[in-house]
Amino acid sequence: MGRKMKTIAKSVTLAAAAFGVAATYPITSARAEDALAEIRELKRKLEQTIGEVQSLKARLRRYDGKTIEQDRKLKEARTEDRKRKVARAPLREPDHARSGHAPLPFFVDLSHGLTIQSLDHADIFHLGGRMFVDGGGSTEPERGLSETANLAQARLQVEGRLRNIWEYKFQYDFVGGGNAATVGALGGIRDAYIALLHPELKPSFLDNPIEIQVGNFYLPHGMERTESKNYIDFVERSLMSDAFGAQRHIGIAALTHGANWTFKAAISSTSVEDAALKPTADYSVPLWVNSKTGWATSGGTQYFDVTARATFAPVWSEDRLLHIGVSGRYHNPGDSTAGNDDRVMTPGANTYMESNILKTNLLGAPDLSCGAYGIAGNPPVAGHCVKNMLGFGLESVAAYGPASIQAEYMNAQYNRDDSRILEANMAGILSPGGASVNYSGYYVSAMYFLTGESKATAYQVDSNTNGGGFRQIQIKHPLSEGGLGAWALTGRFSEVDLNSGPYQGVFFSNLIALAPTTRAKTLIFNSSVLGGREEDITVGLNWRPEPGVRVMANWTRVMALSAPYSRPYLNGAHPNSFLVRTQIDW
Repeated sequence: MGRKMKTIAKSVTLAAAAFGVAATYPITSARAEDALAEIRELKRKLEQTIGEVQSLKARLRRYDGKTIEQDRKLKEARTEDRKRKVARAPLREPDHARSGHAPLPFFVDLSHGLTIQSLDHADIFHLGGRMFVDGGGSTEPERGLSETANLAQARLQVEGRLRNIWEYKFQYDFVGGGNAATVGALGGIRDAYIALLHPELKPSFLDNPIEIQVGNFYLPHGMERTESKNYIDFVERSLMSDAFGAQRHIGIAALTHGANWTFKAAISSTSVEDAALKPTADYSVPLWVNSKTGWATSGGTQYFDVTARATFAPVWSEDRLLHIGVSGRYHNPGDSTAGNDDRVMTPGANTYMESNILKTNLLGAPDLSCGAYGIAGNPPVAGHCVKNMLGFGLESVAAYGPASIQAEYMNAQYNRDDSRILEANMAGILSPGGASVNYSGYYVSAMYFLTGESKATAYQVDSNTNGGGFRQIQIKHPLSEGGLGAWALTGRFSEVDLNSGPYQGVFFSNLIALAPTTRAKTLIFNSSVLGGREEDITVGLNWRPEPGVRVMANWTRVMALSAPYSRPYLNGAHPNSFLVRTQIDW
């Protein structure tokens, strides 16, 4: 092809030279015919050359078209190859509008932890966690700290969805394993469950399928107790929630929800946050225990719970909310005592004046199960004094614009066995309270956003398999966008009453002192329970600069305190505490 083009160029050059010669050649009559003949010959050759050039141009056009088509196919093949590689290792979602490329099969979001999800949302994986850095101090820190600065929580978690029907979550706290007595690595486990949400589990009369949840999760009893600390309005939950609210337990639950209502019920047993994971290991039953009907070593049958909660929000919009709810709990202790089931058998034992990191505990009821430890050298025993515990709770939240108010009430009724109590008394085991013991508590809290946000924007009916609770509020002007974040004032009054029976306070103490015999003193002592009564008031300031970031300051004062039976010297004490928390969750 190159040689042909050179020949054509040479012919064109000769033709041009010939024309030049013809134009300057002196024409005479003698040579005119010869010149015209030469010109005609040159014209013929020129026309022939032009034809060859045009033919070559046509061939070149066909060749170029074929090359372009081959190049296009090659580019398409390379594009498909890139797509296959991206599908095998998805990293990010491209800008479809700008690039015009086909979308990747997964979407990656780094704005709040690491979230990877398929474009149809059938598969989701989230890696997140939280860290709470607390500091503060307390006056009169009886059984507590005068000041401290420490990590209150440091957790990592994975959660997600598989094939659009399975949900899962696993969370571990690296700061502590719950109570000091908790055994083994299970102490740091918090949420750990798998759930099935299948369309075939939807009855015709429900808006959504029934979800089946199995694992370790919050029992559906109370609102503030089941709500994540990432979103509660104060540094710590109220006295009532810590004393009566159900912890996470291992069990199975069924739940569903509608547009503005929720329902969840569960059957469960062991909690990894108990004082021990089960009753103390079996011992040989001593003769003095074996001779008493109903007595056994504290190993054996574990407790179990049946719980349920229902909520309804008749008013719910961007800035208005009315939420009401009710919950109930049946607890059968089995062979458990306060040695493992401490949160139920000795309520108040884990209640820390709404300042948990300072460990200022002012309450504590006796072990209602008649559990005893090593009496006269014998092994631990369970007296089976408690038949069951029945608990119920009422809850309500109202929000209007930046203002909101929230309240809850809980009651715990312990039904006991008179004959077992008598046996315990004869054995010299502390068993106050008689056949029926009733405890109760409540709180009322308020919050006002100085920057105009509304708590109603954080309400959800299907959040985190609990429902009827609050998540992250919508911050109007985040700090990263040049705003001030969300600022709110908070206040709360709470009370827990662990006193029960006909005689209380100083009158109770005087009766014991005046009783003529030891037997009379014992009968009076066992007639009533003095677990203590405490009233707290808390005021605080919250700052949320960004979603997932919060700084809180709380001041708490004990307004009234009736001391528990074991610490009468606390009567009339009014300790104060001040806490600051900086938290981030992702």
